[in-house]
Amino acid sequence: MNRRRIAIGVSSVSGLAVIAVSAMNMFSSGGAAGGRGHSTVDLHTTPVAAVTAAGPATDRAGTAQVDSLLTMATPATPAQGKTPAQPAQTATMHGTGQYDFGRQTGKIDLTLANGGLEEVLTPGVLYMRSVPSNAATPAKPWSRVDAAKSSDGNLVSGGVTDPALEFAMLAGVQPGVKFVGQDQVRGVPVAHYQGTLDLKQAASTPTPAGAPAAAPARPAGQALPAAPAAQAVPAADVAAAKKALANAARAFTTTKVPFDAYLDEQGRLRRFVAVFSFTMPGPAKAVAQVTSATELFGFGTPVTVATPTVAPAAPTPSARPSSPSGTHK
Repeated sequence: MNRRRIAIGVSSVSGLAVIAVSAMNMFSSGGAAGGRGHSTVDLHTTPVAAVTAAGPATDRAGTAQVDSLLTMATPATPAQGKTPAQPAQTATMHGTGQYDFGRQTGKIDLTLANGGLEEVLTPGVLYMRSVPSNAATPAKPWSRVDAAKSSDGNLVSGGVTDPALEFAMLAGVQPGVKFVGQDQVRGVPVAHYQGTLDLKQAASTPTPAGAPAAAPARPAGQALPAAPAAQAVPAADVAAAKKALANAARAFTTTKVPFDAYLDEQGRLRRFVAVFSFTMPGPAKAVAQVTSATELFGFGTPVTVATPTVAPAAPTPSARPSSPSGTHK
């Protein structure tokens, strides 16, 4: 995983909530637990079934707006030999944008105090470029990061988790999911569920959760208008999601991922929070945690995403699955 891409947000995104104990504190628009005075969400099924079905239910909405918050927390480490002591650090990146579930493409703007990042999400490839805080300074050229060459499959290393990969992860939901209670996300009543998923299981599922039967591959490198709801996902995109999750299953310290899912009365995913752990490079072998939170809202919003043109670049270093932080400088 690219710690440098995530760590660019250390101490630079003032005012953003830092993910810690409660997922409900991550977004200022979150509601109070209990849902008092608001409609009760009852999906009339078991918690496991509700969460597993959330991908397809959300996919049928066609498109949505996205608000993401990703936090990486690294523990303090003592000095060892020539390696100096390191204090505990927290890096936070906040993104907003829009996403087309049928095309599995989206555009996210990550805001930093010293500028920001523009990202275009596509199946198997993340496009990104730096945007300076000074409007008079031109943006840098686009670059691309192939999920197949990223140790974590670009699951979190780009600073935001692709909604399509969140849906794919739900194919690995484990027994024992609990209904936590009623809540609200952006004023919408939701049912809050909590459980664990397995990345390896999700990667081996024939078709990732949330993806209809695969369709023939589509042309790349063109503007992509919003797709109809529940459009069949191209076979190549399904394969890209499975490859990304397979990489992620090898990259993190465990394939088991704790999650919180907030579903509305139609069973759609309104908020998804997942916690990943990986071993930092260095003699201390400290374990860092990355918490990725995504809110989906404004379903049906028109979305048009153009795939950026990228100039040929030198080959990137090979991925290091056992140490995600060492990949893609």
